[in-house]
Amino acid sequence: FQFYFHAGESTSRGNTELFDAILLGTKRIGHGFNLALHPHLVERVKKEDICIECCPTSNLLLAYCHDLRTHPVRSLLMQGVKVSISPDDPGFFDNPGVTLDYLVAYIAWGLDLTDLRKLALNSLDHCTLPQNEKDELRVFFEYKWI
Repeated sequence: FQFYFHAGESTSRGNTELFDAILLGTKRIGHGFNLALHPHLVERVKKEDICIECCPTSNLLLAYCHDLRTHPVRSLLMQGVKVSISPDDPGFFDNPGVTLDYLVAYIAWGLDLTDLRKLALNSLDHCTLPQNEKDELRVFFEYKWI
């Protein structure tokens, strides 16, 4: 049984949700915004191949970050943490998908096509689909990417 936790959606170092999620064996962490405040957890996330779901527009709208150029996920990406771009509360924000999140991440974080490809593949590699379906989608992704 795999766990996927929403944790670390906070700017407080005292927030302990990330510790709990990692100790419970999560495979993905929804938000993980304050992970950068805990260098020892960053190393553990990398070692245990945990993906952080980043929601840039939500983080901006909810004022966790006032300028996406200073979003903590930039440093996490540079440290080798696996990150996916995800929408947050699409019904509430009236956001029909993840395109806007990719666009603002691309612009604010100075990403290139290689970075965008990696973010998309992280989403696929860490999704809840059975491995055979992931393999099929990866072939389709590679075909469409060319």
